Amino acid sequence: MIDSNFTFCYDKVNTAAIAVSMEVETLEEKEISQAVIGRLPRYFRYLGELKDQGVERISSQDLSELMKVTASQIRQDFNNFGGFGQQGYGYNVEYLYREIGRILGLDRQHNFIIIGAGNLGRALGNYLNFERRGFIFRGMFDQNPELIGMEVRGVRIMAMEEMEDFIRENDIDIAVLTIPKTSAVSVAERLVKTGIRAIWNFAHVDLNVPEGIEVENVHLSDSLMKLSYNIRRERVKETEETK
Repeated sequence: MIDSNFTFCYDKVNTAAIAVSMEVETLEEKEISQAVIGRLPRYFRYLGELKDQGVERISSQDLSELMKVTASQIRQDFNNFGGFGQQGYGYNVEYLYREIGRILGLDRQHNFIIIGAGNLGRALGNYLNFERRGFIFRGMFDQNPELIGMEVRGVRIMAMEEMEDFIRENDIDIAVLTIPKTSAVSVAERLVKTGIRAIWNFAHVDLNVPEGIEVENVHLSDSLMKLSYNIRRERVKETEETK
């Protein structure tokens, strides 16, 4: 049931998280917590799977069992946006899927570029599911002259000197950084001057940018360290049980 086509699409980090922050003046008054926003993409994925399977409605209890979260948590999260459900009926899957997509800003198109044409940058550029969510891959940039002119899924790799003009001329909302941390800060400063609205940062450094520009800092090794912790915890438990 879970979309496993792309290993970087884990719950906590995904392009939709950036779109939430860029969306909705209508939600600004309510101060929705980042924890709730962080769970919306997961609801969206599960509801999409249910919709594709032809499921028309679902209760909070059934959704709870499917997603391994409590029904009360689901109801509390949805109540931040008006509830969506009807007592005795549950949730209309297609309507809820559409409304969460709207809240996430997925009812509009977001153009993005990738800075860094290494393995990670090319993998992100080749990920077709972005377009399904309204994220359109428009350009790729690198400082390596050997890569300039090559293409990733029909998109030409350009020199870094072309970046600012390209952003302004092509209505780019999001810049994806897949470059070493040594250059990430200076590139981010250049992006800020272009009026970019959001940065999806895979460089191993947290970026601090002016208010009004959204940043999602992604450290891939953090997830591996969480796995390592859980493996260690299970081993300790097994050891205790055999004593």
